[in-house]
Amino acid sequence: MGKRALVIGGSGFLGASIVKKLYSEGWEVFSIGRRQQNPTDCTKYFQVDRTVPGTLKKISSDYRFQLVVDCASYNGQDTVEAVDAFAGNIEHYVFISTDYVYAFDPQATFPVREDALKQSETAYAEGKLQCETVLMNAWNERKFPVTILRPPHILGEGKGLGADVSQGRDPNLLNNIREGKGLTLIAEGQLLIQPVWNKEIAECISHIARMDSSYGQIFNCTGSQCITMVRYYEIIADFLGVSLKYDSIDINDFRVKNPDKANYVRHRIYDLSQLAKLTNFYPQYRVEDAIYETAEWMASR
Repeated sequence: MGKRALVIGGSGFLGASIVKKLYSEGWEVFSIGRRQQNPTDCTKYFQVDRTVPGTLKKISSDYRFQLVVDCASYNGQDTVEAVDAFAGNIEHYVFISTDYVYAFDPQATFPVREDALKQSETAYAEGKLQCETVLMNAWNERKFPVTILRPPHILGEGKGLGADVSQGRDPNLLNNIREGKGLTLIAEGQLLIQPVWNKEIAECISHIARMDSSYGQIFNCTGSQCITMVRYYEIIADFLGVSLKYDSIDINDFRVKNPDKANYVRHRIYDLSQLAKLTNFYPQYRVEDAIYETAEWMASR
């Protein structure tokens, strides 16, 4: 049985880790992206813009893929093009969505399940929900073999640190923590987060590839550990060998002053029972190791 995969967005932060993992598992890995560089461990790289009509159709007609992983679709039209290009020509299509599709819900129960309340108030969340709708319709109407993964905050070499919505990913974060300045956390950093290492997502995809029980499913895809925001930053401080110093902002004050970010000010912890039940995949990596790798990458730049 052939093992040829296409990773859309394979030169990016997450895509490159997926390319590397699939290649190590014996897949012939093709990749497309806008960047010039050829990602390592890639059999063939196409520098193309997937949003140009007909691009994916041309690649699909020239090559037969068993697996397609889409890390770079952000609106419904891009996804319509992908379904039209690959329907009937592949065995499995894995789409990378986001946990940002979940809304802040005062009545929420935890951990958050895949059927929890959604929000489309931000362009990013709205675009990803459009993609999900196109793909689930394609599954229901045409049995297009799709699996949707919703990762939260992703860690790993190639991306900066910074998880609290008041901070964001900050290229100066290590210097600020080292110098004991410039860090403000919401609610004393007591909101919970469940980060995932990029290579954990890659391992999940490798595990579920061509698994019938994953078709037509949407899964939360996270790491194994839930930690507070303040613990997240304490781990970074431990890496730097300093004590963590920070200011705090009241959660309600932040929501009032930043209404566009209100849906992100919540506990980001997720139920993984469906993923485990249907695919037998369990995350295993320590969040400390993931944060350390990310911090080492930032420190080397």
